[in-house]
Amino acid sequence: MDYTLAIDLGGTNIRVALCDDAGHILKQQTHPTNARQGAEDVFARLVAYTRALANDWSRVRGIGLAAPGPLDPWRGIIHQAPNIPGIDGFEMQTRLEKEFHIPARVGNDANLAALGEHRLGAGRGVADMIYITISTGIGGGIIAHNQLFLGARGFAGEIGHQTIDAYGPVCNCGSVGCLEALASGPAIARATRDEIFKGRESKILGMVNNVPGAITASVVSQAARAGDKLARRMFERAGFYIGLGLVSLLHNFDTQLFVLGGGVVIHSWDLLEQPIRTTFAKYAMASMRAGVRIAQAELGDDAGLVGAAALVNEQMSK
Repeated sequence: MDYTLAIDLGGTNIRVALCDDAGHILKQQTHPTNARQGAEDVFARLVAYTRALANDWSRVRGIGLAAPGPLDPWRGIIHQAPNIPGIDGFEMQTRLEKEFHIPARVGNDANLAALGEHRLGAGRGVADMIYITISTGIGGGIIAHNQLFLGARGFAGEIGHQTIDAYGPVCNCGSVGCLEALASGPAIARATRDEIFKGRESKILGMVNNVPGAITASVVSQAARAGDKLARRMFERAGFYIGLGLVSLLHNFDTQLFVLGGGVVIHSWDLLEQPIRTTFAKYAMASMRAGVRIAQAELGDDAGLVGAAALVNEQMSK
């Protein structure tokens, strides 16, 4: 059996995994990214962690890496990743191939999570699906006719930056009213703080010892389950905006399945599901929404690793 090494550099940790030729994870390790040390330090440790994982390199066919930020998926160059100083313009694919002397492939972490869910997760057997991850940000990936859709420059799938409310809050990307600015974890927390500052009645502030900055989506979720009306409205609001996002994606891509993952979905699906489905049913064209499914992701944090392995295995099989 040949193996593939998969690396996920998309979060606060470097995760490395040894996968079989079908993309199943055989073993994996997690290490802190320590991103503030800069790109060269992160790369050096990434190499060390990867070397330590495989015993027989003669059977490793390639390396796949899921990386943050806009990047060139054909040349494996990271254009921008604000959380890792000095990594802008980093030629990750070339550097990996020189280091390990085997083929390497690099993809956007959210795109590869979509690929992972399609191959071994909630999207198995579906030709067309869209994956959305809702966490500290909102990203995703598009599968069209069983293939990852990259777009003309490799930027396709920036789902969190579709404009949902032209008069909404400013997003981290610089635009206004993006889905990410309305329904990500930090957006839920910010909207909750704004309502509390307006004098809305809630127990949330007391849950964080009257420190507004300590309010997070997780705290709001806990309050909602305890019956706090404001907290429930905040998740209804987020679910409404997510539902509108799905409607827009459906009308543009005529997909069969939406797969939702990420920390906010994992921890608060019971609060989000109904408003998402209600909004989708209300605003999507009846002829297009018929038969379209909305499902939770199945692979959790492993989706990017599975997708990175699939990227290598499938490209090397061509």
